[in-house]
Amino acid sequence: MMTGQNIIFFANDWDSDPTSKHQVVKILARHNRVLWVNSIGLRRPSVSSHDLFRMLKKVRQFLGGPVAVHPGLYVVTPLVIPFHGLRLVRIINAWLTGRYVRAQARRLGMTRLQVWVLLPTAAMMIPYLKPEKVIYYCVDEWSAFSFLDGNLMRKMEHRLLERSDVVIVSATALYEAKRPLNPHTYLVPHGVDCEHFGRALEQTTAIPAELTALPRPIIGFWGLIHEWIDLDLLHSVATAHPEWSLILIGKISVDCTLLNRLGNVHLIGPRPYSSLPGFAKGFTAAMLPFKVNRLTESVNPIKLREYLAAGLPVVSTALPEVKPYRGIVRIGSTAESFIRELEAAVTDTSETAVRQRVESVAKDTWQARVEYISRLLENPA
Repeated sequence: MMTGQNIIFFANDWDSDPTSKHQVVKILARHNRVLWVNSIGLRRPSVSSHDLFRMLKKVRQFLGGPVAVHPGLYVVTPLVIPFHGLRLVRIINAWLTGRYVRAQARRLGMTRLQVWVLLPTAAMMIPYLKPEKVIYYCVDEWSAFSFLDGNLMRKMEHRLLERSDVVIVSATALYEAKRPLNPHTYLVPHGVDCEHFGRALEQTTAIPAELTALPRPIIGFWGLIHEWIDLDLLHSVATAHPEWSLILIGKISVDCTLLNRLGNVHLIGPRPYSSLPGFAKGFTAAMLPFKVNRLTESVNPIKLREYLAAGLPVVSTALPEVKPYRGIVRIGSTAESFIRELEAAVTDTSETAVRQRVESVAKDTWQARVEYISRLLENPA
């Protein structure tokens, strides 16, 4: 395991929903000093109460300076001009943010820096940080998001790939896309917190009140409900089986009027990460109702391994990163086949099947993933 390093980590906001970045950083911070830089933004803000509140929150966090959130782990919030499409703005942001972050690192006694970057918008800040090593940790095809400027994201990512000593990608499609641009690109699929989600199988874990009165079987999902979720597919499932209960946990960022009209679909909003094993215990089966397109073909869904670690039968659309689990996970490429696979999944609750699912991800821990990344950084091929 890598030890004694000073790591600057450009990612999304620390207090957002836990992701692969949070898992990796917590493990790195056990043996290194890490400064997590809250999101510098990817899109132009809208004139909305949500974006106004977020900007005011960032100003308060900026004024507060670095905040310790775990032993060895600090969070800092820079202020940027939120118009990334303008070249002059990007230059000013790079100068301001690079100097600010470096100053905060010095306050914490951090010198001889490693810089880990998850957002291509941070590429221009790297020269001001003067790092000894740059790691691009790529978990999405940024140019495929509909709400981002695809050409701009490609240009910024190409610059980042050129400057990176090591590139870590989480999906085969990302590996195939980035490897030609940087030969030091390595595929490291996401891990899972087996201990956390294994609590779904413990007798002492309580099922949340939201589930106890619902008709069974209960088909569950947790995650951001955004443009990549196939709402038409969910509508087909719910109408084909009105006796089932569909539970969707997570922030809603798209119009779900189609689903809200159905009495057996329950969109209950975000829930704490700590509560997910309880929800998993209450689910009969779990689903990955993703659209299959250029964006999702590069996605390695963390929740797949979380569901399996909880022992749940899983039905997914035909995502490339799910196909290696065929035999453990059921895959439906059409609405009709997805429904058929769910019909089989809700009866697949034997102890043998549960054990097979848990064992299929038992070695895929975040600890093992970070140890492998550490070896790559210490001895890149």
